[in-house]
Amino acid sequence: MKDLLELPIRKRIFLFVQRNPGIHFREMLRAMDLPIGQLEFHLNEMVKRELLTKEQTAGNSRFYVRDRFGKEEKQAMGFLRKEVSRDIILFLLENPGATPTKILQTFSFTGPNLSYHLKRMERAGMLRAELKGRERNYYVSDPAMVKDLLVMYRTTLLSKVLDMVA
Repeated sequence: MKDLLELPIRKRIFLFVQRNPGIHFREMLRAMDLPIGQLEFHLNEMVKRELLTKEQTAGNSRFYVRDRFGKEEKQAMGFLRKEVSRDIILFLLENPGATPTKILQTFSFTGPNLSYHLKRMERAGMLRAELKGRERNYYVSDPAMVKDLLVMYRTTLLSKVLDMVA
């Protein structure tokens, strides 16, 4: 591993992924301001040499330091990196059991957009729903894990949110 990170550019990319787990390729490209071919080459080399792992989801490649995250954590990081999903998750952490109606009152999502995100996160196991009468009440499946990830990676996951508040 040491030999692989002797190149300053490769070490820079590795440390960036370490600080920003679950970051997708295009986001990394913009943030690091590197030529596409150069970034792609070094990422592929680190994946091939098992320093990083690459997860393909919905057409996006997300990168993680190898053996740092389990499947559930990787999945959670993927949702937490997306603004709409993250907003819903944060809301449900503060308002467990909220209904879609309550969520819609808080955000400017359309009903179909909210439904799409809730279903995706429920299918993935990120959220769980309980039926109470005719209403579905939503909960974060593993709030402790999500809170730990938010605390550990708050600077990269919540930086936009914190910038708006400051």
